[in-house]
Amino acid sequence: MTTGRILVVDDERFFRELLSEILAGQGHSVRVASSGEDALRLLGEERFDLVLTDLVMPGMDGLTMIREAKRNDAALEIVAVTGRDDVRLAVAAMKAGCADFLLKPVEPDALGAVAGKALSRVQLLREHGQLLADNLEFVKRQALYRESLRILATLDLEKLQDLALQVLARVADAQGAALWIADEKGQLTLRGYRGLVDRTALPASVDPKAAPFAAALEEGRVLPAPGAAPGEAFYVPLTADGEPLGLALLSDRARGRFGGDEQAAALAVGDFTGIAIKNARRFQALERIGLRDRETGAYNLAYFVDYAGKEFYKARRYGRAFSLAVVAIDNVEQLRKAGGRELYRRAMRDLVGAISRVVRDADILAKVSEGEYYVLLPETDSFGALMFLRRAAEEIRVEPSVRQLEERAPLLLSMGSAAFPKDGEDFDELLHWARARVEAQRGSLVRRLHLGDLERGAFWELVDLLLDPTVPLPEASPSARLPADPERLQALQREAAREIARDPRARGLLYVGTPGGLSRAPVLAALPAEAGGRAGDPSVRVYLLGPRGGGAPVDHPLVTEVYLDGDKRLAGHEVLLFLSEHSAYAHLAGPGGGAFHTSDVPLVDLLVAKLQALYDLQPV
Repeated sequence: MTTGRILVVDDERFFRELLSEILAGQGHSVRVASSGEDALRLLGEERFDLVLTDLVMPGMDGLTMIREAKRNDAALEIVAVTGRDDVRLAVAAMKAGCADFLLKPVEPDALGAVAGKALSRVQLLREHGQLLADNLEFVKRQALYRESLRILATLDLEKLQDLALQVLARVADAQGAALWIADEKGQLTLRGYRGLVDRTALPASVDPKAAPFAAALEEGRVLPAPGAAPGEAFYVPLTADGEPLGLALLSDRARGRFGGDEQAAALAVGDFTGIAIKNARRFQALERIGLRDRETGAYNLAYFVDYAGKEFYKARRYGRAFSLAVVAIDNVEQLRKAGGRELYRRAMRDLVGAISRVVRDADILAKVSEGEYYVLLPETDSFGALMFLRRAAEEIRVEPSVRQLEERAPLLLSMGSAAFPKDGEDFDELLHWARARVEAQRGSLVRRLHLGDLERGAFWELVDLLLDPTVPLPEASPSARLPADPERLQALQREAAREIARDPRARGLLYVGTPGGLSRAPVLAALPAEAGGRAGDPSVRVYLLGPRGGGAPVDHPLVTEVYLDGDKRLAGHEVLLFLSEHSAYAHLAGPGGGAFHTSDVPLVDLLVAKLQALYDLQPV
């Protein structure tokens, strides 16, 4: 016989005790209530398998109580017990939701039979419900593991990032998701996001050793998003063999708040994703080994073009920047003949090695031909690409085998770069502009006057050379000499400041050297009031070089004062150097009454580099 928990409801004590005694004797667990109100309270607090209730009671009658109870739990079994032999009352009880109808006085056997049938139905319904729940859970787990296997089978790291974001958001019912993946330095770098996330609020990188992420990554547990309301957002660690490989943020559940089920599902997918990231990296490393040039170790052009296509996809989807750099050796045949086969091969191999020391793991260096190389620089704007080319040239020039080769023939190195989307939105456009800048460098005064041969920090020697009227300047050049004019220099300072204000987010450098007081420099009045870029990280840096002089120190987020009280060379010159993503300009005025100005990008960059080296200014 099926037993269960039964609630007896009757306003008469005699019948409550009688029914309770009969049912308890049959092995059931019984509670009693003296009114409809008490019965509803107990039903709200405890779980019962069956309710036996009188229909005629003071206050809330049995029919009302039955309707309220069934409204709260439609599966609840209810049997009416009444002393009135009234067909209409029996019909009303059945319509209200009763499964059976008994008349007082109740025979113990009849009561046991009715209770047994009702409890059997309850047991069948619960078993059926449990089977349905188990089947649904099985189906959900099967779907979860199928999705996880899709992730595990993806060896392309770029596709893996998008797939992982999609699956994590789906299994957690999240409307917003973001993904950070460990870079070559172990920092977690933002690689993708989707849905209802505020891109500006997402950090570009996360330190996996910093609180509160360190403990979650080490223990492999979810982390509630700091500052968010409970159940609003959480982080999922992506690890493999104890190594932190990534972090996912899931936010804004479509229905209600995130609970344990959503977090457990996301954590299961996160485990597979961590393993998949590690496998994809191993595959990528093996793939790269088979796609390198045997002589130099640079990648081949086919791999470069394939990788560039993926970078275009990411940049367009997530609004990122990247740059394409071209490194050309203009006199390959001369170097080969002058250096001989062995020295030439060693120097070219070391040249690629020098560039490789500057590139990051995510950058791709490819050999296009004997004298031309491409470099893909993800997450790099045009200013960053210019700084990369400068550092690459410096590394190449100090390479011992390259220096040995240059003793026999000069290494004519030309470089140029183009940035997405500023210079173009497809590969051909970027390559066109990068090569155009290579040509501009070939025609630059730096190449024509061999200015790159000057010693590091030889800034004033370079200034004297450019101001010297006996040194000829080529026609149709972006450089010229003109009479010195103090008002012109003041106007140029203001114009440089206005250029910064036009796009405060564009990165750049402005150096203003003046023998007058720094606090009176005209550039200060025209600078934008606030720094661009991320908070606390100005996009443009302005350096004022000169004597301490009178007046209060300059208080501006973009400006750094560099006091050069004892520098006699600066006392006789006026200097303005401006280098940014959009512009390159230099203006030099000397004590002899002459001035020189130029928009020759390689020359402006060289002047900036020499100035930084001379005064130990922070290179960018």
